[in-house]
Amino acid sequence: MAEDRTKKILGATFRKLREQQELSRYALAQRSGMDSSWLRRFENGQSGIRVETLLALAKALGVPASEIIAAMEKALESFLEKN
Repeated sequence: MAEDRTKKILGATFRKLREQQELSRYALAQRSGMDSSWLRRFENGQSGIRVETLLALAKALGVPASEIIAAMEKALESFLEKN
C-alpha cells in the first residue's frame, strides 16, 4: 500500500513539473526517447521509475535530476506529515 501511494505522489509531482513547462506527455516522450504510454502510467502512479529513466527525463526537461528528486522528496514529506 505505501509503495502505491509513493508511486502516485512521485508521478503527480513529475506531471506537475512537466506541465509547468507546458510540455505535453507526448512531446516529452519524444524528447526523452520514452514510450508515451509508459509515461502516462508513471504519472498516474501505476509504474515506478529507474534512475536511468529519471536522468533521461530530466535532460529532456532541461532541469537537473536533483531538482526533480527534491520536488518528489518534498511532496512525499508533505504527504507523510499530513498522515
